[in-house]
Amino acid sequence: MFTLRRMSGQGVEINQFIGKSYSYIHRDFNPKEFRETFKLVFEKDHVADLDPASDTDTKMCYAFVCHGEIQPLYKNQSNYIMSESGATFANLSYK
Repeated sequence: MFTLRRMSGQGVEINQFIGKSYSYIHRDFNPKEFRETFKLVFEKDHVADLDPASDTDTKMCYAFVCHGEIQPLYKNQSNYIMSESGATFANLSYK
C-alpha cells in the first residue's frame, strides 16, 4: 500500500493514501502521455515554458501521479511515495 506525501512550498505536509499501485508520468520521460494528461487535468494544451502562452500550470507542473485520481506534482513541492511501513519508497521531487 502506498501514500503520496507532498510538502508544499509553504511547508504544509499533505499525505494521501493511493492504494496498491500508481503510475508516474514525468514531462521529460513521457512527453506524449504528459501532454495528454495535462490537457485532461487542466483543460488546456501544455506549451513550452518559454512560449508566450505559458502560464504557472505549464511552468510549474512537471509530473502526475495516477491512482484512480490524477495528482499533479509541482516544482515548488517535495513529493514522495511512502510505503505501508512509513519508509520512503520513491522520491519524486523535481530535480
